[in-house]
Amino acid sequence: MPTEPIVRKPEAAPGELPVFLREVIAAQPAGARVLDAGCGPGSWPYALRPDLDISGFDIKFPPGPPPLSERVRVFRGDLARLPLRSGTFDLVVCHYVLEHVTELEACCDELARLARPGGTVYLSVPRAAAFDDRLYRFAGYFAKYALLKFRKRVEHQQRFDLAGLLERFRRRGLEPAAHAFVPAGFSWMNDPRTKGLQGPFTDALAWLHRFLGADLARDANFVLALRRTGVPAVAPDVRAGATLPGRRRVTHVCRECGEHSVLDPPKPWPTRWECPWCAKPNPFGRPR
Repeated sequence: MPTEPIVRKPEAAPGELPVFLREVIAAQPAGARVLDAGCGPGSWPYALRPDLDISGFDIKFPPGPPPLSERVRVFRGDLARLPLRSGTFDLVVCHYVLEHVTELEACCDELARLARPGGTVYLSVPRAAAFDDRLYRFAGYFAKYALLKFRKRVEHQQRFDLAGLLERFRRRGLEPAAHAFVPAGFSWMNDPRTKGLQGPFTDALAWLHRFLGADLARDANFVLALRRTGVPAVAPDVRAGATLPGRRRVTHVCRECGEHSVLDPPKPWPTRWECPWCAKPNPFGRPR
């Protein structure tokens, strides 16, 4: 019996819709107009689809903006108020941005406004009740107050649960087409200030999961593909047991590149798995 884990990239089965960022991008037809909201250096490698018409913006570019090309435009802008025409984009990408904004309702208005009727809004946010989000917030407050950096902005300004997230966008005429609950990879610890802690920390979490059954990385993030219908609606209360369409499975996230994988290893369980995207090793606890 093989001792290495079975590792694969998430793949949509027949009838399943794309939900993860790379497959949402791959599903766009040539010439599609795409907005990368809060793009930083680029929410995905733009060169993967040079046939797309991409507009990216952010309020600042600490690591530098994405590389420009004939079909890539980048500008400095505020998601709460954008100088763009309504219904302009076939796809609006908002990849781990909304938790950082101050004016949440205005930003949600803009995301809905800019997608064309029938277009898609891709959205990823942390789950407020997850250990990962709480740890990130703790680190922010620790840096601000314990290290006396009083002018430092605490980055995670907003907290999200699934019911509230769906209700917020359904009011704006966006219906969920596909979704996933994504575990934590703690790839944000690639920051040079915390990189030295990332390996021992994620190794310790894998040990806790393996030997004590405590999975502190589980269901850390929500990923949604929302279709703009233009018809406001009230979201069902998912806490009362209502089901959502298009549930997709992902079991692990690489701590190095942050990409998603699905692992179904046989026993005896391995202690490491290799990311199929970047080939870097990650610690393994138990199957999810």
